[in-house]
Amino acid sequence: MSRSVPQGARTEAQQRIQTISELTAYLGHAEAAMATDDAEWYRTLIRALAQISDVAKSAEIEMTALASDSKALTVTEIAKAAQITRAAVYARTKRK
Repeated sequence: MSRSVPQGARTEAQQRIQTISELTAYLGHAEAAMATDDAEWYRTLIRALAQISDVAKSAEIEMTALASDSKALTVTEIAKAAQITRAAVYARTKRK
């Protein structure tokens, strides 16, 4: 029996992917623009990378919970995909 990904989950994932894409584009432009000011170059890159990391981590946690709740993946499959322990998967899915 094949199940489809819920539209809300698909939309949320697409929005996060778009946000990461925009932040990555900004990072490229900012890196070039700030090349002459070392301090601002570091600040800008660190800030943008931190934002990308936050968006990606929250998306990973949400997708972990959705994959588990929908039973699309087993806990072992999720742990392997996310490169985390099975215990971490259980902790993420219990957080809700």
